[in-house]
This record gives sequence, structure tokens and C-alpha cells, in this order.
Amino acid sequence: MQDIIIRRLRRHDHALISSHFNSLDEDVLLSRFGTPVQPQGVQDYLSNMFADAAFVFGAFPDSCLRGVGELRLIPDHKYHVAEAAFTVEKAWQDKGIGDALLSRLITIAQNRGIREVHMLCLATNQKMRRLAAKHNAELTLVPGQVEATLTTPWPTPFSMAKEITSEYRAFARAVLSWPNQTQASQEGQN
Repeated sequence: MQDIIIRRLRRHDHALISSHFNSLDEDVLLSRFGTPVQPQGVQDYLSNMFADAAFVFGAFPDSCLRGVGELRLIPDHKYHVAEAAFTVEKAWQDKGIGDALLSRLITIAQNRGIREVHMLCLATNQKMRRLAAKHNAELTLVPGQVEATLTTPWPTPFSMAKEITSEYRAFARAVLSWPNQTQASQEGQN
């Protein structure tokens, strides 16, 4: 997909994020959490999503939230290290949403001096493994899972400008699509 709006999600987007997670099927949730998860477990997770100052981004390929990417600092780590995780609705997979989310998270990590980004996925999750390999991650097999480690470059004026322009572009596109979002929301309620 050429034009995927990626914007930062905040606490006030909780209903939007909750709706996204509630729309995910068991396979997508299994891929995200690495274990079967009950609806209450998802709600518990969502209630604490912003508790540890995580960076949460949403993908809006059609003015609706179709994917969520999260970057969380790993506490008490000797070096600046973070973990990344994603969800993309099944019907929207293989359209570049995960790649767009990961690219944004790498830029965010780079600009904050986070030197490593780790991702865990099930050993059977070929899509995530290919995505990590595309971004030059080092893949390590652990029992039943694959750990991907991305080393981020140091921040540059270009990476800072990329982050700023991406945020402004996402904001402008979101403002221009508000009438569509309102209409889609009203249709969803009917």
C-alpha cells in the first residue's frame, strides 16, 4: 500500500484501540501474545497499554485503525533496549502495514538513543520473521519462538526530520479524513 497513515496513539484513543483488538481473530491474537489469550486478558492488557510510557502507533490505510505497533523500553536494562510488537487485522495483512509500523518504530527508537529493538514471535510466524529479516534483524531461535534483534543507528538530523514530518503528515491526513471517519463510525453503529 502506498499511502498508509501512521500516527501516534494516545490514551484518548483507548476506545479505538480496544475496538481494533476486539476485532482480531484468535490466530492474530496468538501471534501477538505468543499464547492463547482470553477476552479478559486482552482487556487487562489494554487497560495498562500506556502505563509504562510506551510508544503506540496506529496504521490507518483506509481512515480506520487496521494495525497497532508498540515500542516499550525494557526496564532496568544496562543499555537502551526496547521491545516492539504488532497487530494487523487478518484482512489487512501482506499490504505493507507491518513494514510501515516497524519503520516508524525504528525511527522513534533511533531518535531516542535506543540502540536495540527486540521482537519475539512464534517460530511458525513466517510473516514476522520475513519482516524482521527485511529490516536486517539478527534472528535467534529460542524454544518455540524466534527473537529478532535490530540494531538502530545513531540519531541524525535526517532521522529527526523524518519523524517530525511523518507526524505532521499523519496529523494533516487525519484532519482531512475526519468526515470519512465520522461517516464510517456512524455506519458501524447502524
